[in-house]
Amino acid sequence: MSKLIFRTIFFFFSFSLLFGVGCGPYQVSSPGQKEPGYLETEPPSGGVARGIYHTIKPKETLWRIAKTYGINLQTLAEINNIDEPAQITVGQKLFIPGATKVEKIIVDLKDTSPPPPLIKKTNDFIWPVQGRVVSRFGVQDGLLYEGIDIAAPLGTPVKAAGEGVVVYEGSLKGYGNLLIVKHENDFKTVYAYNYKNLVTVGQKVRRGDAIAKVGNNGRSPDPRLHFQIRDKDQARNPLFFLP
Repeated sequence: MSKLIFRTIFFFFSFSLLFGVGCGPYQVSSPGQKEPGYLETEPPSGGVARGIYHTIKPKETLWRIAKTYGINLQTLAEINNIDEPAQITVGQKLFIPGATKVEKIIVDLKDTSPPPPLIKKTNDFIWPVQGRVVSRFGVQDGLLYEGIDIAAPLGTPVKAAGEGVVVYEGSLKGYGNLLIVKHENDFKTVYAYNYKNLVTVGQKVRRGDAIAKVGNNGRSPDPRLHFQIRDKDQARNPLFFLP
């Protein structure tokens, strides 16, 4: 097993513990870093992405593809960053999580039933920082990237995306200085690569409150914020929840 895969699994396991020990406040000691926000390891991920790629053929629809593979339409749309199903094109490759073989899509021209609508937003979140999205949610180099990276100047205030309670404040390899805020309806938001955390565990925050300062992940030339939205501890595509 390569060092990259081993470390990725280790960091995924460590990060998953933050979401598996309940909703009460928790905190770990910092392992020590070269400087605030600096990371010494590979980028964070949800582990190896298991699935296959399906190449879209004429007359295939996102809904029919999802139905054939037995996958939720919303899940398929989010992992492939598709917010408008009608915009898929012939030849486009879709990642099908959990699938082990390419299936033939039966095009039923008589089926005129409308597909279920995609959920664009289910909670009242705002952008934690304003900037360009430099890394997107989804599969990258065989690994599942569970959030987005937003470029912003070093030290830019990071805002709470919604009202909630800080349930984690600390440092974790692969994420640097890290904050987790718990919101209503079992949603959590994650803020990583921070130069400095400005809040503590148990502290209540309002939407728009400054909770951290933008740092650097130690691998990229530009400062950035790593941001996640989790629904019942499952990573969701933040771009489907932000205005």
